[in-house]
Amino acid sequence: MPYSGPTQYVLRSGDRIVVDEAGMVNLRTATVLFELAIEQGVGLAFVGDTHQALPVGHAGAMGSAFRHANAAIELDTVHRFRDPDYAALTLRLRDAGDRERALVVAGELAEHGHVDRVDHHDAARERMIDAYFGWHARGNRVTLVSGTNAEADAINDGIQQRRIDQGELDARVAAWGLGQQRILVGDTVQTRRNDRLTGVENRAQWIVRGISDEYLSLVSVSDSGEVARVSTEYAREHLQLAYASTVHGVQGDTADASVVGPDVDAAGLYVGLTRGRLSNVAVVVARTDAAARECLAESMQRGTPELTMQDAVRAAEAEVRRAARNREAAMTTGPVGRTPTAGRGIGI
Repeated sequence: MPYSGPTQYVLRSGDRIVVDEAGMVNLRTATVLFELAIEQGVGLAFVGDTHQALPVGHAGAMGSAFRHANAAIELDTVHRFRDPDYAALTLRLRDAGDRERALVVAGELAEHGHVDRVDHHDAARERMIDAYFGWHARGNRVTLVSGTNAEADAINDGIQQRRIDQGELDARVAAWGLGQQRILVGDTVQTRRNDRLTGVENRAQWIVRGISDEYLSLVSVSDSGEVARVSTEYAREHLQLAYASTVHGVQGDTADASVVGPDVDAAGLYVGLTRGRLSNVAVVVARTDAAARECLAESMQRGTPELTMQDAVRAAEAEVRRAARNREAAMTTGPVGRTPTAGRGIGI
């Protein structure tokens, strides 16, 4: 798990520190881990994917570890998906670095039904909310990946309100979550900080099973059926709705289906389109199918991994070029209608 709070361990010579989702470890944290491993005489193993979500801070720790490790193993067989052809396509999506390859992959995604084009961002949000209810009605779990926290909050509020309107949730008994978000019995939520006393972990997902004046009772959304109880104080600071989340909230998750909305970068698109066993769809805001493929290709190149300083320079130069193209396109054709949300969309 990415670091999210103080944790104590006793290390002995010969032990090994294993860091899961190591692609999200920033260089500063990695340096501390390296120094600790050397000081204690223990091994250090990084497990992760440099093409998935990047850390908050300087990236490159996972790539550096891969280049300088005593031994490195790369797994390239995909087991998650029911469709082996889609499994092969996700590997091409992962490696679609340059524009030419990205356009080819975008075309394949569209051809095989993994792209849902809409005219504006309000429609994209509604499409994602509808997807939740469509899969939920069949007893399946769907992952909704948004590009920004603000958009995730809007989708979460929309799903919760529709569930209230349909009689699935009772608004008369509520708790308050992070940012004064309303939490109801039956909501899907996410804990945002490790808590050793209750056993909850950062980014773990739960269903709220009970609310009292002092505690919230939770059960894991996973097959384990793990149960936990957190205080109302913890909920106010570290609990939030999780019908939709940014890429950092779904990385490592597996669901029946996944829908990726606008405003995602390369990691968000790749991670989002590899969460669903049965179905994976990207919602794209564009006027035409050709424009939708262009939008997807740009997303595949936005925020690509920065493994070295040279990679960082190339990424910055590519971002400047894309910004210039987008500005020129906006001046000549005008933007697709959208609501004012933070970040850049995959729609043009």
